[in-house]
Amino acid sequence: MKAFFTTILSICALTVLAQTQRPELALMARSYPDKVVLRYFPTAPALLTRAANAGFVVEKAVFKPGIALEKLAYAPVKGSPFKRWGDDAWNTALRNASQNDTASTRIIGFAMTLTDPAVKAASGDVLADGLKTLMEERNQQDMKFAMALIAANRSRVAAEGLALSVTDADVKSGTTYVYRVRIADSQAGDKNSIAYVKVSCTAFNSRYLVNNKAVKVVEGDKRITLSFPQSKEYYAFNVERSDDGGLNFKKITLTPAFKLNPRGATTITDYGFVDSNLTNYKTYRYRLLVSTPFGDDLPLAEFQGTPRDRTPPPAPFLKSATNTKPKQVELLWETDGAGDLKGFNIKRSNSFKGKYTTISQTILPKTARTYIDGGFDPDGNNYYMIEAIDTAGNTSTSFPTLATIIDSIPPAMPVIASATIDTLGKVLIKIKPNTERDFIGYQLLKANAADHDFSVVAETYMDTLGKKRFTLRDSTTLNSLTSHIYYKVIAFDSHYNQSLPSKIIELKRRDTIPPVSPLITGFAATDSTVSISFANSPSDDAVSNILLRRLNGKPRFDTVFVNRNRAINSFIDKKVNGGDEYEYAMMAKDESGLKSKITRSIMVSIPVNKRLPKPQLSGIYSADNKKITLSFIVDDKVKGRKLKIALYKRSDGAAPWTVYKLIVFEAGKSFIDDADGTGSKYYAARLLDENSNSSNFSNELQINIR
Repeated sequence: MKAFFTTILSICALTVLAQTQRPELALMARSYPDKVVLRYFPTAPALLTRAANAGFVVEKAVFKPGIALEKLAYAPVKGSPFKRWGDDAWNTALRNASQNDTASTRIIGFAMTLTDPAVKAASGDVLADGLKTLMEERNQQDMKFAMALIAANRSRVAAEGLALSVTDADVKSGTTYVYRVRIADSQAGDKNSIAYVKVSCTAFNSRYLVNNKAVKVVEGDKRITLSFPQSKEYYAFNVERSDDGGLNFKKITLTPAFKLNPRGATTITDYGFVDSNLTNYKTYRYRLLVSTPFGDDLPLAEFQGTPRDRTPPPAPFLKSATNTKPKQVELLWETDGAGDLKGFNIKRSNSFKGKYTTISQTILPKTARTYIDGGFDPDGNNYYMIEAIDTAGNTSTSFPTLATIIDSIPPAMPVIASATIDTLGKVLIKIKPNTERDFIGYQLLKANAADHDFSVVAETYMDTLGKKRFTLRDSTTLNSLTSHIYYKVIAFDSHYNQSLPSKIIELKRRDTIPPVSPLITGFAATDSTVSISFANSPSDDAVSNILLRRLNGKPRFDTVFVNRNRAINSFIDKKVNGGDEYEYAMMAKDESGLKSKITRSIMVSIPVNKRLPKPQLSGIYSADNKKITLSFIVDDKVKGRKLKIALYKRSDGAAPWTVYKLIVFEAGKSFIDDADGTGSKYYAARLLDENSNSSNFSNELQINIR
């Protein structure tokens, strides 16, 4: 009963406006053109007892937009404060109750007796049995309180007698009012003691709750189950049923059905009702009426339902699933059968709890007890279930059975994608993944020679994660008489069929001995070049001989030349400056990246460069007179000296230079040459002074003759 007490309060509290936690009252209203009916409820047994003595103060005000409800001008409703009826009023109500409506009479009498202060709440000494008696007393008071609220909800007369309902006829149609209710002895300023509700005085629509989609109907075996959501508008319901297509309806709930919630429950759940002992495949029509706190039953929905056969046939027993032939799995099953058994479906999946797909093209006859599957997966798992189906479409399935497939097809030959060995002898082999679904892993084998017997060094298929390992590791000693090591890989499937071995890969053991150093054998220096001759490293694995140079006094060598051709044994260094002294040395590098010691160095002094600054040469071709005009520009440092221009010429860019003219240099004076024929002419120039000093070649000039 305490559970129902919670239900009543949770329904009513939804209508309270502007209340904080644990209000004393819950208030709701219903409007008519000529009256407003108020329903309110104390939220605890002690509050109902207080109100029975002090009464309820009911006030109203015309609603003013923009003004807080507390600030409106309220006036008492006629008859306020309202108190529980006395015995005379109760007796009058009982006499006026319809003699044919015994239920209404019982509810009125029940409400009067429950709330009669002259009736003792409990008999005997409440302290006689200690806490147990106190607990029973509290439970009894809670039960009486809940029953009083039920009576007020079921009967308008009972609600008025308990002073829990007030009808205000002093209203104007179309006007919006705000009502507030409090217990007369409430403390002033206590907001929790006052409940507010706003209502517009308009016509009442008795079908405002109708919503046929609100009801969820489940058609069961000889039963109809209905459910619909909770609402603040109702607290109980009645169901009527028509067996003749809607011509006549009969109530099938003897009393209004309630949904009880435990004390303190906050989860909103649906109302539910089951109509059983029906005839399958017969259509029934229903009307759902809900009980409101205003003492009436209003229509919520009309719907229909047809009970159906929902009893599945007995589950088959799958005796065996055998791979009898290379492309055939035979299924054998048993079943007790049922009178309405229609037949069987065959289902298959690649995992025990996976999705099972129907593989039989049509429903097998109910006499079938065997099936041949020719479309099973030869590389994967094959789980089977037998599904029995009756004439109503109800199904049941056997327990899954795994077929053991005879597999003699090995995986594809593995492909080694890459293999490396580091300076510590650690080997890393990467394999292109095998794609067979029954692939489980690899076997890694190695030998010191390609024609030797290979030994197994790793087996990944022994590990449950082996099918996902495509990188294999091994280690080997570097101090060995053989410079190479050889590997191959074999793939395994779930039936331990072995693939052909992969192609053998050869790895060279990392060298730990550096190469022999090269040797500088001679040199020659000019004012602009140094020619170095050397002997390359004699080591077989040397891949480069490196010539080093540094300016005398500098701490670090720079690489001048990297020789990767053993046939080359000299180098001309042109990046030197006259007057500087350079130190040259060499070292070698092998294919493992090891470097030799740096050789004993040599010192080379570069003579001072006494060459004249090279001239700048420019020229143009004139097609009018077939002449080429050449101009010379010399550095300001040599102006004023007796200079000559040695002019070089060639007709082919690959031909050697030859002296063409020796010209006395005069500033601003050009040289004119005949442009015979067509094609290109190439010119270069050098300066000569009176002391036979010369310059380097000028820029090369190409003249195109058209």
